[in-house]
Amino acid sequence: MESKILMTGPMCLIENTSGRLMTNPEALKILSAITQPVVVVAIVGLYRTGKSYLMNKLAGKKKGFSLGSTVQSHTKGIWMWCVSHPKKPDHILVLLDTEGLGDVEKGDNQNDSWIFALAILLSSTFVYNSMGTINQQAMDQLHYVTDFFPDFVWTLRDFSLDLEANGQPITADEYLEQFYDFYVFLGTSQKDKNFNLPRLCIRKFFPKKKCFVFDRPVHRKKLTQLEKLHDEELDSEFVLQVANFCSYIFTHSKTKILSGGIKVNGPRKSPS
Repeated sequence: MESKILMTGPMCLIENTSGRLMTNPEALKILSAITQPVVVVAIVGLYRTGKSYLMNKLAGKKKGFSLGSTVQSHTKGIWMWCVSHPKKPDHILVLLDTEGLGDVEKGDNQNDSWIFALAILLSSTFVYNSMGTINQQAMDQLHYVTDFFPDFVWTLRDFSLDLEANGQPITADEYLEQFYDFYVFLGTSQKDKNFNLPRLCIRKFFPKKKCFVFDRPVHRKKLTQLEKLHDEELDSEFVLQVANFCSYIFTHSKTKILSGGIKVNGPRKSPS
């Protein structure tokens, strides 16, 4: 019997209230009603880097996850949107949008650590989203790993570098591989170990790695109107890049699996 899932928009799954994380009972009811296997895509990254926009595109909607338009993190906790999988008719696509890491209002990174670890634990494909280029601050977040490692996708918004090395063009995947493979210090100091740890974690623990770069979607002054703009009003390269990203996620994201090869459905997915 197929699950009857009707979500017209996202719902908060993990609430962040005064620094305390709690599950939302109403969201758990929706998850528990899902009898089909679930494909779970979670996105994490610094605040104001366009995470919610990408998740709305995966949901096939212009609006849904709140985009926000200020320097404050607009999404709090972890928000869930369960939709029919566009490429797998017998599966449910569970999209998890997380609050932005590094929000100046938090004052510390304790919640960042929990949000990051939960997103990895819950997902079958884990998207790390950042702005500009791969940087050490982003790498430092990536040592939060769990027993069940999802596929890893790094997305880079407003990418401004030329993808080339030694005068030759390289792919986005090769750029990612260069960064975590080549930029490793050979020293033995604690500083060197701390610098190397995120890179070594990516290499060792994530079974599949993919990288996407995105041009700036539109002039900076129009970024606050992004969810209202039609594709023909956006940079054509950005539109193509987003389409390629969505196609990859739909095609390559796997059903969430527990140890022993158990496929996860709603009751198995619901956090307790």
